[in-house]
Amino acid sequence: MAHDENVKDTSGLFSIVMGLVVLVSMSALPATIGWVQFFNG
Repeated sequence: MAHDENVKDTSGLFSIVMGLVVLVSMSALPATIGWVQFFNG
Protein backbone atom coordinates (compact mmCIF):
# COMPACT_ATOMS: atom_id res chain seq x y z
CA MET A 1 0.00 0.00 0.00
CA ALA A 2 1.98 2.96 -1.29
CA HIS A 3 -0.82 5.56 -1.14
CA ASP A 4 -1.17 6.70 2.46
CA GLU A 5 -3.85 9.29 1.70
CA ASN A 6 -6.42 6.52 1.25
CA VAL A 7 -5.74 4.72 4.53
CA LYS A 8 -8.85 6.03 6.32
CA ASP A 9 -11.09 5.10 3.39
CA THR A 10 -9.74 1.59 2.96
CA SER A 11 -8.72 0.59 6.49
CA GLY A 12 -12.03 -1.14 7.23
CA LEU A 13 -12.13 -2.91 3.88
CA PHE A 14 -8.46 -3.85 4.22
CA SER A 15 -9.01 -5.42 7.64
CA ILE A 16 -12.04 -7.36 6.32
CA VAL A 17 -10.06 -8.63 3.34
CA MET A 18 -7.12 -9.61 5.55
CA GLY A 19 -9.52 -11.41 7.91
CA LEU A 20 -11.00 -13.34 4.99
CA VAL A 21 -7.53 -14.23 3.69
CA VAL A 22 -6.49 -15.50 7.12
CA LEU A 23 -9.73 -17.44 7.52
CA VAL A 24 -9.44 -19.08 4.10
CA SER A 25 -5.75 -19.89 4.57
CA MET A 26 -6.34 -21.36 8.02
CA SER A 27 -9.18 -23.54 6.74
CA ALA A 28 -7.27 -24.54 3.59
CA LEU A 29 -4.00 -25.37 5.37
CA PRO A 30 -5.02 -28.80 6.76
CA ALA A 31 -6.50 -29.78 3.39
CA THR A 32 -3.31 -28.70 1.61
CA ILE A 33 -1.15 -30.71 4.04
CA GLY A 34 -3.45 -33.70 3.55
CA TRP A 35 -3.18 -33.49 -0.25
CA VAL A 36 0.62 -33.18 -0.08
CA GLN A 37 0.90 -36.19 2.21
CA PHE A 38 -1.56 -38.14 0.02
CA PHE A 39 0.35 -37.50 -3.20
CA ASN A 40 3.79 -37.97 -1.63
CA GLY A 41 2.77 -41.12 0.24
